Amino acid sequence: MTQSLNVFERAPLRLASRASQLAMCQAELVKGKLAPIATEIQPITTHGDRVLDRSLADAGGKGLFIKELEKAILAGESDAAIHSMKDMETNFAPGTEIAAVLPREDRRDALLGGYQSLADLPQGAVIGTSSVRRRALLLHHRPDLQIKLLRGNVIRRIGLLEAGDYDAIILAVAGLKRLGLDVAYSPLSSDEMPTAAAQGALAVQIASPINERTRSVSAAFAEMNCPIATAEVTAERAVLAHLDGSCHTPIAASAKYSDDGMISLDAMILRPDGEAGHRRQIVGSADDAANLGVELGASLLTDAGGREFLA
Repeated sequence: MTQSLNVFERAPLRLASRASQLAMCQAELVKGKLAPIATEIQPITTHGDRVLDRSLADAGGKGLFIKELEKAILAGESDAAIHSMKDMETNFAPGTEIAAVLPREDRRDALLGGYQSLADLPQGAVIGTSSVRRRALLLHHRPDLQIKLLRGNVIRRIGLLEAGDYDAIILAVAGLKRLGLDVAYSPLSSDEMPTAAAQGALAVQIASPINERTRSVSAAFAEMNCPIATAEVTAERAVLAHLDGSCHTPIAASAKYSDDGMISLDAMILRPDGEAGHRRQIVGSADDAANLGVELGASLLTDAGGREFLA
């Protein structure tokens, strides 16, 4: 670590982050954990932050939030990028790797608008979300609901709710907690609203270590990695990878680690209109997290009658 400190005294460790308030808050969290290493945050406005008039699926997928950050790492302009891991595609830029997954925040979805549950929503209520998973699950439980596109940062979304554009909106509990917002919300049970893969997890992406600086960057984050969160997101993302999940595909995947070294993995696939869905669970060793995800993904495909279900 002493050698790493010397490297960053000459030139601070540079953290690339999306420029949104939530992303910057998350970057500050990582910066705090790096102390006493000299660190600076580099805000980057991504294409995904600029395009707000269509869904992520129509705009180009989840990669819209990370590609500019990956380019900054590969160009040597930044040493690391901080991501909400649920925004990361299952394959990321060659020449990069995940250096750390931080301890996980609350992974549940939050209902904002003054209602305690989906059952409390009025008939035909207008609900805001940009997530195909949330849209499909909402319609699966309440086909009478009107789902309206909701894009932008957390503050903007809450402002649109308060302006009366929506009866209620769905956000991530993790983001609300990290921002410390004084806003009322009701966490939704994962039994009713199974969550996205890696929801609530922060990932640190770096260039593959090839020289003194990149090796020092890797070492700086090594102690920050949470093995429990890493095992959970590995299983969840393996489900996505096997199903070839994208922003077009409503997929939920949530793994929970237990003290005996086992993880229970719960996953669900749905049609975009929510009319049909398949859900399964599996339990296995955390050391075999990736294979568990593949096995569960394969079982879901069998239940669904093949990949045509995901088309």
